[in-house]
Amino acid sequence: MSRISATLSGIERTLLARLADANTAVAQSAERAAAGVRILRPRDDPSGYFALATQQARLNAVNVAASNTAVAAALGSGAQNTVDLIRVQLNTIRTKAVEDEDGSLTADQRLANQTAIDDAVAEIRRLTGTPVEGRKLFDGSSDYRASGRNNNQVKAVEVFSLGATKTLQGHVINDAVRAALTYNGSSGDIGSGDATFTLSGNRGSVSIDVTNGQSLASVATAVNAQSHNTGVTASVAGSALNFVSVDYGSNAEVRIAATAGTFAPTGGDGNGNAVGSDAEVSLNGQLITANGNRATFIDDRTHVVLELTPGFTGELDDISLSDGGKLTFALSPDVGRTVSFALPSVAPEQLGGASGNLADLVTGGAAAGLNANASQAIRIVDEALGDLDRISGRVDGFADAAVASSGSLLAAWQSDLEGSIDQINGVNAAEEQQLQAHHLALADNALSGLAILQQQRASMIQILRQAAGLD
Repeated sequence: MSRISATLSGIERTLLARLADANTAVAQSAERAAAGVRILRPRDDPSGYFALATQQARLNAVNVAASNTAVAAALGSGAQNTVDLIRVQLNTIRTKAVEDEDGSLTADQRLANQTAIDDAVAEIRRLTGTPVEGRKLFDGSSDYRASGRNNNQVKAVEVFSLGATKTLQGHVINDAVRAALTYNGSSGDIGSGDATFTLSGNRGSVSIDVTNGQSLASVATAVNAQSHNTGVTASVAGSALNFVSVDYGSNAEVRIAATAGTFAPTGGDGNGNAVGSDAEVSLNGQLITANGNRATFIDDRTHVVLELTPGFTGELDDISLSDGGKLTFALSPDVGRTVSFALPSVAPEQLGGASGNLADLVTGGAAAGLNANASQAIRIVDEALGDLDRISGRVDGFADAAVASSGSLLAAWQSDLEGSIDQINGVNAAEEQQLQAHHLALADNALSGLAILQQQRASMIQILRQAAGLD
C-alpha cells in the first residue's frame, strides 16, 4: 500500500543543492567584484594563493625600500640646495674681493664690501647648522669620526668610506715642498736694469714690469697683488726677492721668463723654472706618494684622505676611524645592502686651504680688510670653492647616482610586481558580470523546477481530496 511522503524527493534535493550552489557562486562573484581581487581565501585557489603571497611579500619589501628612497631623495635634494646656497655666498665674497683687486676702492666702498663679506660668512655659518629634512648635515655631526689625530702632523682627515680597516698607522718619509725661485737684487733694489718678465704658476700667468733701482719690497707687493691669478707669492729677505708657490707638490710651479731686459732668478732648473715635490708617506704598510700634502689611502673598502701638516716628517700618531654620525639608508629590498651618506663640516673655519680659511676674511681676521689682502682673500675663496666642489661631488653622488638610480630600479620592480599580482589576482569586471548572470540563470532554473514540483504536489493532493470526497 503506497503512502504520501512529507519528505523531499531526490529531484527536490538536487534542485535545492543547485539553487544553493548558484546563490553561493553569485555571492562569491559579487564579493570578488566588490573587492577587486580573484582570490579571497586560500581555498579559492591554493596554488594561486601561494604565488600571490610570494609576490605580495616581494612588493611589500620593494615598497619599504621605495619609501626609504623617497626620504633619501628629499635629504639629497635639500643637501644640494644648501650647497648651492653656500656657493652663492662664496661667489659674493669673491666678487667683493675682486672689486678691490687693484686697490682702487675708496675707504667707504671698502668698508661696505667688507661688511658684505662679513654677512656672507655669517650666512655660511648659519647654513652650516641649519637642518635638512630634520637632520644637520653640514656641521660635521653627520660625518665619519677620526680620533687620535695630531694637528701638528695631520691637518685634516677626510673619510669617504669605511671598511674593515679602521686604524691608520705610519710615518711621513718626506714632506711636500713648494716650488721656489730667488732673484738677487742690489742692496734691496732691482739692480739689473729695467725689465719685463712673465710670472707663471699653477693658477695662471701675469706680466710684471720692474725698473732699475726699484725696491724689492714694491716688486713683492706687485707680485702678491696678483697671487690669486698665478698661485705665486713673493717676500723679501735682505737683498733676496723670493718667489714661492702657494700650493705644495709636483703640481705647484714657479716660472719666470724675461720678455724685455734682464731678470734672471736662481734656483729650480737654473732656467727660471721650479716645481714642487709631493709628500711620501707609509700608511699601514702602503707606500703612498701624496698629491701635494693630500695622501690617499685605499684598502678593503676603506677610502681616506689625510691632509698632512706642511713641514712634518716622522712617525704619525695612530688614527682610529669610526662610522660616527654617518647616515645609512636601505635603498634595496635586500636589507643587507645599504647606502651611506656622510658629509664633513662646511663651517667657515673648515673651508679654505694653503692661503687660509673663510674665518680669516671676517673683520679682524688675518686676511680681512681687502686692499693689500684682496688677492689673498680671492685665493682663500677659490680654495674654499674647491672644498665645496668636493663636498658637492659627495652630495651629487648620493642624490643623483645612488638615490636616483635606486628610485628608478624600484619603480620598475613595483610596476613588474604589481602587474604579476594583477595577472594572478586581478578581476575582469565584464567576466564577473557574465558569471553572475550565468549563475543567476541557474538559480532561476532551480527555482522554476521547485515551483513546478510544488505545483504538481498541490495538484496531486487536490485529486486525492476529491477522490476521498473531501472537496
